[in-house]
Amino acid sequence: MTTSAKVSIASNVLALGALALAWFTAPLPLFFSYPVHKLLHLVGVMMFFGNLVAGPLWLGVALVEKDRPHFAFAAKTLADMDLYLTTPGVQLAVWNGLCLASVFGGVRAQPWLVEAVAMMVFTSLFSVTVVLYWQEKLVAAALENDWPKSKRAMTWWSVFGTLVGVPLALVMYLMVSKQALWLGPPA
Repeated sequence: MTTSAKVSIASNVLALGALALAWFTAPLPLFFSYPVHKLLHLVGVMMFFGNLVAGPLWLGVALVEKDRPHFAFAAKTLADMDLYLTTPGVQLAVWNGLCLASVFGGVRAQPWLVEAVAMMVFTSLFSVTVVLYWQEKLVAAALENDWPKSKRAMTWWSVFGTLVGVPLALVMYLMVSKQALWLGPPA
């Protein structure tokens, strides 16, 4: 297991712990001013969502070029960027988002926050198990220069990675609109 995978697992466990803490206890306080928390939250979202979009594009270009050393480099870099972009981005987004939720009464007070938390839990669990599994297979196959295994792993990683991206995009919509998609208005 790569260092990136180990750190991703630890980051997801920490994020899930933060979500559970906010769900089962009182809302987290604002440690900084509201604008500072919002800025840190947005920086975090840009870091991890940007990597979620840009990483596959890099890898797709390398795959189409069929330059195997370039593809191996792109796959390894993709995993490494989880260390530098995804992990800190998720932590900034989750912790600051939970602090911001206190302004709205906590994560269980508004239907749109309940939906956002549910989708974050789903994406965290799915990404750390299924998506990370295929990413590890992809990196290993690319570094071994096993082109058929690389393409197979890339296909499954792309499918499951897309499944993770959709709820995250919906969470971004919820954060902007503050309107629930499925649950009714607050009681």
